[in-house]
Amino acid sequence: MDEQIRLMDQNLKYKYVKEIKILTDKLKEAETCAEFAESSVAKLEKTTDDLEDKLKRHQRGALCTQRMLDQTLLDLNEM
Repeated sequence: MDEQIRLMDQNLKYKYVKEIKILTDKLKEAETCAEFAESSVAKLEKTTDDLEDKLKRHQRGALCTQRMLDQTLLDLNEM
């Protein structure tokens, strides 16, 4: 009976250690995925900011061009 209990105890300990290793490996994998995701998000945020800045510059340029065209049309109409 004692031998049976000892074997059951060893078996449970083995399963416990094995489960801890599996969960530890899954945790490491999840942490790696999270780090990659955070890095990707940071890059995407920077790209978005850069594109928004570029859009604003082009909008200002288009506004200046429109004003110049309007003034040119006024000048031509006054001739």
